[in-house]
Amino acid sequence: MRKTLVSLSIALAFTAGSAMADQQTLEALQAANIPMTTEQAEAILAAQGEQIAEAVAALVAANLDMAEQITKAAVSAAPGQKDAITKAVIAVVPAAQASAITAAANSGIASINISAGSTPSGGGAGGSNTASPN
Repeated sequence: MRKTLVSLSIALAFTAGSAMADQQTLEALQAANIPMTTEQAEAILAAQGEQIAEAVAALVAANLDMAEQITKAAVSAAPGQKDAITKAVIAVVPAAQASAITAAANSGIASINISAGSTPSGGGAGGSNTASPN
């Protein structure tokens, strides 16, 4: 009985986390002023795991002129799906846009690092421009 309860709790936690990620993706797209039909918004919200990439690619296919903005917003909300989103979007855009889509996806990841207050670590001279907290 106890094992069943623990298993159900874990399953519920994974489901809730996935639903939260889908909500974040939808909210990020809305915040980026991406036009969506009710059906497109529902598809994004219902997507789980790699389905997010498919739903984002469908949205891009309907809004090719906003492919980069959509990619950046989606990746910033679902960074764990960056590779899948990038691959799915590149499959629906003209080949000439592939490098711009990759750059937009990388920019989506970079915006997460900036908003989280983290700085990329890098070796070499130059260091950081921020003052030491000491």
